[in-house]
Amino acid sequence: MKPMKYLLINPPVYDFSAFDLWSKPYGFLILADILKKNSQDVYYFDFMDRAHPFCLSGSADGSPVKHEKKYGTGKYHFTGIEKPPVYRNVPRRYRRFGLPDHIFSSYLDSISTPDFIFITTGMTYWYPGVKETVSAIKKRYPRKPVVLGGCYATFCPGHAAGLGADMIFQGGDLSLFLSEFNRIFGTGLRFFPGAQPCWDVYSRLSYLCVRTTSGCPFSCDYCGIKKLAPDFKKFNPATVAEAVTENCEKFGVTDIAFYDDALLVDFESHLGRILRLLPAGRYRFHTPNGIHVRYVTPDVASALKETGFTTLRLSLEGTESRVVEASDFKVSLKGFESCLKNLERAGFQKENVGIYLLAGLPGQSYEDVFRMVKMLKQYGYPLKLAEYSPIPGTKMFEVVKKSLPGVQWDEPLLHNNSIYPCWDFPAKWDKIESLKSLSRPPCL
Repeated sequence: MKPMKYLLINPPVYDFSAFDLWSKPYGFLILADILKKNSQDVYYFDFMDRAHPFCLSGSADGSPVKHEKKYGTGKYHFTGIEKPPVYRNVPRRYRRFGLPDHIFSSYLDSISTPDFIFITTGMTYWYPGVKETVSAIKKRYPRKPVVLGGCYATFCPGHAAGLGADMIFQGGDLSLFLSEFNRIFGTGLRFFPGAQPCWDVYSRLSYLCVRTTSGCPFSCDYCGIKKLAPDFKKFNPATVAEAVTENCEKFGVTDIAFYDDALLVDFESHLGRILRLLPAGRYRFHTPNGIHVRYVTPDVASALKETGFTTLRLSLEGTESRVVEASDFKVSLKGFESCLKNLERAGFQKENVGIYLLAGLPGQSYEDVFRMVKMLKQYGYPLKLAEYSPIPGTKMFEVVKKSLPGVQWDEPLLHNNSIYPCWDFPAKWDKIESLKSLSRPPCL
């Protein structure tokens, strides 16, 4: 097959806030690896790359733009922008996060004209960044096909089609994507089942991300994972461990974030095996997606501590009956308390263990969440409000549409969790701020 040139782009983010909490376009990087295995030329530009020379050396006016935090996380470069009309009553500043346009233009000047442009997408309400990117690409390469994939393209394909792309792909099955792409454009790309994220597209990394599974065995009403990965699959432990070791040595990193949605399922035969295959004491592990408290037994807690787990996030989500039912009955208060005891006995410090609590669900009142926050504060662990975002195609999205029929839910900007889209009551923003204040740890 004749080598062709593929330009892959991770677009900027338009939102009220954004923070690099071990965030990389994992599936998109696997696609880059597949293209390279097909002997294709791959160009890659990530607007959200905090290790770009622009971020490391400072902006054009000499002011610093790199804000490194703990364990490789940090702040993105941003510029303030005008809020869209639908956000006019939201008392927060709206921003464009990511590298400036002129950096992107300079990059395009430095490469050959691509034959195809692939653009990944994140949250549905981040589509303004996708729109900006598609517009810039179409202006520069008006005759080159543009392909959109990722979360926004999956959950809002009709809306995404209006941005001017030539192909919209839904879901996360890269084998199916290549089949459709080959059919539409007459290419002959092969799928490689063992493909791994191509970290080589980055000049520098401060952390790595890893998946040991695909999908999730649970079926939470509010989660969209089933549309991205319908089946729960576990990857070969030896292959996972080998990839982690190889990439950590290559890039000199010690911080690793797990992207799994059900990391601790079948611990002894899966994650436990992976950890035993890794060099002892060499890495720090983090779980930004949250782990299920029901699986944190005394033995699992000890194993996590001994192998280097540093930042734990617990998916409590809530103990109200409606929340427990919506989360596929994953959590009980008794199981949560047992999990905390096991972590404490294993030696985890409270400041390194955060508790995710869902807020803003349809039918959930401010008072419900306030009571939960007050109750959880007594345990002494950091609380993390996980604001609900309506996701098209989920069971709860249908509940949202029925409970709030006057809202134009086909506008993805209204899915933004930062605006608590399903809450509408007097003094809404004052009450939300009181929840956030109550959730924050006391100043020492």
